[in-house]
Amino acid sequence: MNRKLKYGFLIIGIIITSIVGFIGFGLYAMEVEDHYGDLQEIFYSAKSGDLILNKTTSDFGRVEKGWTRIQIKKSNKEIYDLYNWVYQNGVKTEIELYRPSKKLSLDKISYNELTNLIENKDLKLINHN
Repeated sequence: MNRKLKYGFLIIGIIITSIVGFIGFGLYAMEVEDHYGDLQEIFYSAKSGDLILNKTTSDFGRVEKGWTRIQIKKSNKEIYDLYNWVYQNGVKTEIELYRPSKKLSLDKISYNELTNLIENKDLKLINHN
């Protein structure tokens, strides 16, 4: 093969790879937007290990982020999807997402102790709705 043909195949390969990657990213973003809707900002800003507080129900849990889903684990080992955590009984509740500087054990902490940590600036506010 001559040099021009090799460069042509290389350029066509790069173009095809770019188009497939762009379509794949679009489908990924569409999956997140379809499932979470107006909660997608929280999805993109959250990391595994963050703490999420439901201010309406005075409940909290730890975030475990997957490829396209966020699960909330409570201290009693119940697992919720982020959408179900926010929209309880069809009503949107107020939540706040915090990032701790060190790992906290949810089994040994209460909601009041957690709010004290927030007031003492031991937890960094990442996002809220």
